[in-house]
Amino acid sequence: MLKNITSLFSAKVGALLFSLSLCAFSNLKAQEKPLSIEKINAQLYLYTTYNTFEGTKYAANAVYLITKKGVILFDTPWDSTQYQPLLDSIKQKHNLPVIAVYATHWHEDRAGGFAYYNRIGIPTYATKMTNDLLKANHKAQATHLVKINKTYKVGSESFVLNFFGAGHSLDNVVVWFPAYQILDGGCFIKSSDAKNLGNIADGDVKAWKPSLARLLAKYPKINMVIPGHDGWKDHEQIKRTEELLTEKQ
Repeated sequence: MLKNITSLFSAKVGALLFSLSLCAFSNLKAQEKPLSIEKINAQLYLYTTYNTFEGTKYAANAVYLITKKGVILFDTPWDSTQYQPLLDSIKQKHNLPVIAVYATHWHEDRAGGFAYYNRIGIPTYATKMTNDLLKANHKAQATHLVKINKTYKVGSESFVLNFFGAGHSLDNVVVWFPAYQILDGGCFIKSSDAKNLGNIADGDVKAWKPSLARLLAKYPKINMVIPGHDGWKDHEQIKRTEELLTEKQ
């Protein structure tokens, strides 16, 4: 009798532990969102998607700007399954359409969504150099070309796409938001916790440091820097980028 009670108790405990483990696993999976959106200020939001590079999972940061005419994306999701969910999330969150998509260079984590957005009729924008590299690599190109170092004004908001020279890629531009003194550095700027320079197969490491110096000469006062990948909430991104470039030389 006692043996039967003990067996029954053990079975119930086992079932309970199994249920708890399933619940914990389900909660963990629920937290692994493929797309996250965080508010920077009333007009600027940062969105993050994820993918892997050489077997390691990384977060890709990008921003969007809310204007009176609609929302402007700067770079496309790294995860192709999030091209449409990003548009849906923006519509639900702000009740505004996405009216333009700009890319800061030709790689998949920046311009990979051009084919999709071109297909559904959203204008896409890039520099001539980026479009040339997209064409050379058999990728979808932007439908419109942009001029570098020109201030674009859309619905009372403004931004500048600056090219300071090669670095992570030959065509990497950064986006400056003058009203907020915020720099969207794309992959030209590393996060403060970056262990290395990442993918430099298509870049020019020797040119990168002088290019960065030109950026700092142009914008000596920057309130916030958004790196292309991983952590972005501290103020050490440019310092860490300089350290990694010095180590590489």
